[in-house]
Amino acid sequence: MRLEWIEDILAVAEHGSFQAASLKRNVSQPAFSRRIRQIEETLGVALFDRSARPARLASHVTEQLDRMRELSAGLRDLSNGLRDTNSARRRRIIIASQHAIAATSTPEIIGRYSELDVDTRLRSANRDDCLAQLMTRRADIALIHDVPGAEEIPGSDFLDIMHIGTETLVPVYARDKLDTLNQSYMRGELPVIAYPADVFLGQVQRRIIFPRLTRVGGVRPRLETALTLAALEFARTGLGVAWIPEPLARADVQSGRLVKMSSTLPAISMNLIAARLVDGGHPVVNEVWERIGAAAVLPSAGLGTGEGTTEAT
Repeated sequence: MRLEWIEDILAVAEHGSFQAASLKRNVSQPAFSRRIRQIEETLGVALFDRSARPARLASHVTEQLDRMRELSAGLRDLSNGLRDTNSARRRRIIIASQHAIAATSTPEIIGRYSELDVDTRLRSANRDDCLAQLMTRRADIALIHDVPGAEEIPGSDFLDIMHIGTETLVPVYARDKLDTLNQSYMRGELPVIAYPADVFLGQVQRRIIFPRLTRVGGVRPRLETALTLAALEFARTGLGVAWIPEPLARADVQSGRLVKMSSTLPAISMNLIAARLVDGGHPVVNEVWERIGAAAVLPSAGLGTGEGTTEAT
């Protein structure tokens, strides 16, 4: 699979038609259509449903879009790295950040060492992948969530672990769809946006949150996604209640678009953890680690003493 093939397919996915994609790729539409045909012939599979107007991606291709975006970014990064003859002289660090943290606290954490002459490569992944990158030395520091009373962090015997803050996982729902939610209550069910069971927030939901929802009826997962940003978007539409890190939902709650449901549904306090291998690694990693630890601990992003915050036990 060539990089240009991936980017041609992504151009159609992002711009909606061959015509718009051809403009993005700086070729004529007939030439772009021939390139797509060549890709299909080489792979031996149809990538587009041409019965639709405009042609749209086949469902089996849509399922691979996230992977193609990762491959495209990775191949471009590799190409740039091979061309960069000054890379050996640069001070760099790789941080693997849990998706939810990358969208909330990571910019502040990276800002703690901004005075150092250090370039940062940020990799966003689920918690297990962040730890795997750390253990295999593909990342220097991992930023992850941990819940008090939960199972021990995998590989913790080999890790230097530092508590750097607290975030709260809060239930939110579209304010203008509360009547719809109340109707669901009357039917004895609670529509929710669920995280997959194989990611950390999904485990928190299934082990801690969902068992506490017996008072509000049966849990009905209306949609499952591993991405907190996607869960937030579906909460805005009123599809279901989503549990979102409070900093990520704060603007919508303050504007009145979302309502925080923690007076009736559990909110979970999560520790924000920085982890690295015990042997420390390169001196630049030690410098960054010291700056992250020396800064004041992030203030709790929770709900304070009011509004029914529930600690995980």
